[in-house]
Amino acid sequence: MPLTTVAIEISNGKMETLYYPSSVVKDFFQVDQQLKFLEFVELALNSLKESDKRVTAKYGYPCIGCAILKQRLIKWEQLYKYETVKIVKIHEFIY
Repeated sequence: MPLTTVAIEISNGKMETLYYPSSVVKDFFQVDQQLKFLEFVELALNSLKESDKRVTAKYGYPCIGCAILKQRLIKWEQLYKYETVKIVKIHEFIY
């Protein structure tokens, strides 16, 4: 499965990179897209759900990376709820 990274910039100046085990995240985000942080988290969690489904279907067990990123997003939800997010880059690694 292709690893896909999503680089984001939060309106407070913080930059982060999110790692997805599937390219399905490209169905949820576009480069230069700007969102309220809570809207971003909702879409990110939905894309994680889809990624996890694909991993489970292919390998027979859920993706630990999805679970870790989900917890990270839930923590950020409270920290950055009044911020906005810009999708800076989406990169798919095919191996």
